[in-house]
Amino acid sequence: MKDRVIRQSAAIALCVAVGLALFLAGCGGPADREPGAPARTISNIGSTTVLPLADEWRAAFNKVHPGIEIAVSGGGSGTGIKALISGSADIANSSREIKDKEVEQARAAGVDPVEHVVAYDGIAVIVHPSNPLDTVSVEDLSAVFSGHITDWGAIGAPGMNRIQVMSRDSASGTYEAFKELVIALRGKDKSRDYAASALKQTSNQGVLALVAQTKAAIGYVGLGYLDDTVKVLSVTPLGGGESATATVGNIMDGSYAISRALYCYTNGEPSGVVKEYLDWIKGPEGQAIVEQLGFVPLKES
Repeated sequence: MKDRVIRQSAAIALCVAVGLALFLAGCGGPADREPGAPARTISNIGSTTVLPLADEWRAAFNKVHPGIEIAVSGGGSGTGIKALISGSADIANSSREIKDKEVEQARAAGVDPVEHVVAYDGIAVIVHPSNPLDTVSVEDLSAVFSGHITDWGAIGAPGMNRIQVMSRDSASGTYEAFKELVIALRGKDKSRDYAASALKQTSNQGVLALVAQTKAAIGYVGLGYLDDTVKVLSVTPLGGGESATATVGNIMDGSYAISRALYCYTNGEPSGVVKEYLDWIKGPEGQAIVEQLGFVPLKES
C-alpha cells in the first residue's frame, strides 16, 4: 500500500512538471518571436538630429512587432558611437560619418563599425524673425562662425550690432558637419574653428529656442526642427551661384549647399532583430516617416 502511494505521488509530480514545462514553452514569448528565440531589446543611442526619427520609427515598428523592445536615447553622435564601441548600444545614430580615430578605437575594442545611411538632411541657418538679412554666402558664414566677422553690418544687416553665434556642442554630429561644410569651407581651410564666443547647446531645440529669443543671434539646426519661431536664411554656395533655402526639394536636387547623410552604425553586419529593424527603417514604412518629419528619404536622394 505504501509503495503504491509513493508511485502515484511520483507520477503526479512528473505530470505536473511536464505540464508546467509545456505551458511555459507555449506561453513564454511574444507572438512575433521566432520559436526558441530569447526576448530582445535593441539599444539605440546617439544623434539628437536623428532622435525624432528614431522615436517615430520605434513607435511605428512596435505596432507591428510588439515583441521587440527598442530603447532610444540622444546625447549626440559622438555619444552614440562611444556607446557602440563600449558595447552598450546595438545601433549608434549619427548625423556625421564616423571619424578615423573612432574606427581605430572601435577595432581596438574588438568592434567593427558598419555604416548604414538611413536618410538625408539639410542644416538650416537661422536668425531672429526681426533680422532684415535674407541671404548669406557660405564664405560669410565661415567668417561669422569662426569669429572673423562679428558685426551684422559687415554682411548686409546694419543696425543689428554684434553677432551672437549659437552652436551645437562638440558631441553633436551637426556641430562636426557644419564645421566641415561651412567653417572649414568643405575642408579647404582646416585651420578655422568655431569662435570662442559661440554659445554651445546640447540639442537642436536649445539652439532654436535661443535664436528665437535673441535678436542678434545666428545659429543652425537640422531640417526637421524648423518652425515659425525663427527666420531661415537662403545660402549662396561656396564659390558663388544661386542661393537656396533648406527644403527637401533643394536638398534632393543638390541646390542647397549645406546638406549631409544621416547614419546608423552597427557592430559588424547586423543580424536577427537588429537587421530586421534596420531593413524596416530603410523600407517603405520607415522612409515614409522620414518624409513625414521633413527629412529626405533614401528613394528621393
